[in-house]
Amino acid sequence: MGVRAAFFLVSWAVFAQSLPDGPDKELVEAVCTACHDSARIAAKQGTKADWQAKILEMLQECPDVTQAERNRIAEYLAQNFPRRVNVNKASAKEIQTVLEISAQEAQAVVRYRETKGAFLTVDDLKKAPGIDGAKIEAMKARVEF
Repeated sequence: MGVRAAFFLVSWAVFAQSLPDGPDKELVEAVCTACHDSARIAAKQGTKADWQAKILEMLQECPDVTQAERNRIAEYLAQNFPRRVNVNKASAKEIQTVLEISAQEAQAVVRYRETKGAFLTVDDLKKAPGIDGAKIEAMKARVEF
C-alpha cells in the first residue's frame, strides 16, 4: 500500500469515527459537531466539571441551548470520554478529583502505593485500607496503571 493510500485510510477512519451510542448522543451531535468533528470530541477527556467548564466556554454565545441541555451534554461527554488517572503516579488530589472519592480515600491510595508498591489491577487498588471498593469499581474506566 502506498503512502497516499495509507494516509487516505487513516484520514477516513478518523473522519468516519462516530460518537458512542447512548442517551443524548443526538443532542451532542447536533450541538457540538456544528463546530467540531466527532474525532476531535473523542480525543478529549474530562471529569464532569471539566466538561461543564468547556461547554460554558464553547456555548457562551448560544442562548438557544438551554441549561438542561448543557447538563445533558456534560453528562454524556463525562460518561463516554472520562478523564483518567494513573494511580501509580498521580497525587492524592488528582486521584480524588478524577475518581470522585474523598481526600482521605485518595490519601489512603497514595500511602498504600508508597508502602506496597505499584498497583497492577483494579482489585489491587481495592485492597488499600479505607477504600470503598464499590466506588472504585464504578470508576474503573478512569483508572490507569
